[in-house]
Amino acid sequence: MTQTYAGPLQDEPLAIELHNTLYASGGQVVDGLATETNTRAWLDALADRLPSEGNGRLPSRAELLELRDPVREALHAAMDGDAPSRSSLEIINRISANAPRSPMARWRPGTPPVADVDLHGASRAAAVLAAFAADTIDLLTGPRRDALRACGASGCMLLFLKNHPRREWCSAACGNRARQARHYARARARHPRP
Repeated sequence: MTQTYAGPLQDEPLAIELHNTLYASGGQVVDGLATETNTRAWLDALADRLPSEGNGRLPSRAELLELRDPVREALHAAMDGDAPSRSSLEIINRISANAPRSPMARWRPGTPPVADVDLHGASRAAAVLAAFAADTIDLLTGPRRDALRACGASGCMLLFLKNHPRREWCSAACGNRARQARHYARARARHPRP
């Protein structure tokens, strides 16, 4: 039986989804990649967004964890207006380079032309890891960097791309909790207990 990923998936860029595998629940930090089973469930939940090219298995938990900390450090540095550490960039760049992608056009008799990808012998695990690394590079160096935000809800650790001028939270649930907390604080201020 396949396990369902219990952590947050927000339809954010892949780099942010990897960052958000460390999240808060019930006041505790939860690692969404704590086990190989959880890791596989997370990869399965993202399957339609991951490269299908390459041979072999998906990345292991250890391979994803090697990339997650540098991605987290680099994204937070970018939000703070700082340069990511050299070691984080070296890991991100190395993993991205492990699966170079060359677009190819293919014509087969009797069929329309199709676009294909040559991974130059890279495995499926390398292709998937490279997709996370390449998305991180794109976020760090492209126009989306300015839209990168940390959730404004107390206790939330998630990042998101601000795609609306009034968006302050990673999800509607965090926004509702923040509004309820503000309402409760105002009500207590107006009606203090004796």
